Parts: sequence; C-alpha cells; structure tokens
Amino acid sequence: MDSVSAVGFCMRTYRIRVATLVVYATAFSALSAAGQPTDRTVSGTVMDRHHEPLAGAIVQVHSETTLSVASYITDRNGQYVFKHLSSDDSYNVFATYRGVRSKERRLSKFDSKPDRQFRLVIKLP
Repeated sequence: MDSVSAVGFCMRTYRIRVATLVVYATAFSALSAAGQPTDRTVSGTVMDRHHEPLAGAIVQVHSETTLSVASYITDRNGQYVFKHLSSDDSYNVFATYRGVRSKERRLSKFDSKPDRQFRLVIKLP
C-alpha cells in the first residue's frame, strides 16, 4: 500500500469511527431524555347527569407514591386543571359536590400522554 492509499484508508476509518460515535451519542442522549421524569397535566370538567357543569365542585388528585392530595374547586364552567404532576407517579382523580362523589378515574404512570382530560360526572339526587 502506498502512502496516499494508507492516508485515504486512515481517513475513511477515522470518518467511520466518528460517525459511529455520533450515532451512539445521539441514541444515548435520546434514551437519557426518555428516562427523565416529565410533568403532566390533568384537566377536565365536572358535570351532573344532565351534562350541566357544576361550579364549586371539589376535585381531588391522590398520588399513589407520595400519598399526597391536591384539591381544586371548579370554576363557573365546572372546569379544573392540575399541572406539574410527575410522570413517575400514578394518580386517582375524583370530584365531590354536596356530599356526592363521582367515579374515580386513574392516571397511570405507564400512560405516556403528557396531558389527560377527564370528564367527571356526579349523579345528584
């Protein structure tokens, strides 16, 4: 092999190694970012059985990991929102209005959607 061929061979080998490192670095950073906990948002509307919004209903989100509870009082349109919920935790969401409770909805840590909406129905007597 003459010196020109040897230099060409070394440059090709160098380029292949650099390209391989770039591919590995990109894949590693994507995997690292995928493993990071992210914030999620749960929002929705509390309604009665006739699909009328319930202003002043209390919506609660219970964390399964930390056992913490967050509460929100619905606005005049029956809407609520909980922001900055961890993707590493599962949550149970329900509403109460005048002592009557909705069915519980579950937000699993295995659910990959960053934003979820739950319509909570309270069957008033």
